[in-house]
Amino acid sequence: MTTSAEPSAPSSGPVELVLLEFPRAEFKGEIIAELARLVDAGTIDVLDALLIRKADDGSVEWVEATEGGDDDLARIVGEPAGLLAADDVDAVAEDLAPGSAVGMIIFEHTWARGLTGAVLGAGGRVLDWTRVPAVAIEELSRELEKEN
Repeated sequence: MTTSAEPSAPSSGPVELVLLEFPRAEFKGEIIAELARLVDAGTIDVLDALLIRKADDGSVEWVEATEGGDDDLARIVGEPAGLLAADDVDAVAEDLAPGSAVGMIIFEHTWARGLTGAVLGAGGRVLDWTRVPAVAIEELSRELEKEN
């Protein structure tokens, strides 16, 4: 996903949508604990989150972070920004295998706020902020090793 920082908002960082697929819809809390660690460290700010589950019979259930009954997740998200909606659920659920789940998380890279502000303060602007997939970096690293 490509995101751009708003030139008129020096205190904002890039925002990303992350989809996390789980072949079995079973969770033990380790993901929420890591999100809490990142939020508490000031690395990210979770703007919205929801979980989509597809039952074995093909029926789809989805729950917003603040409605799932998990106090830790509700604290992390706070008041949802309303960026995720039923249309998003429908698009993801269509390709979801029965018995599996997808977590959708929208978060801001709060660590980048200072950098964005410094660029704007110097008269510049952030033109683009592109996430490079880890697999692309790994492939490039392998190619560079072959050349050396």
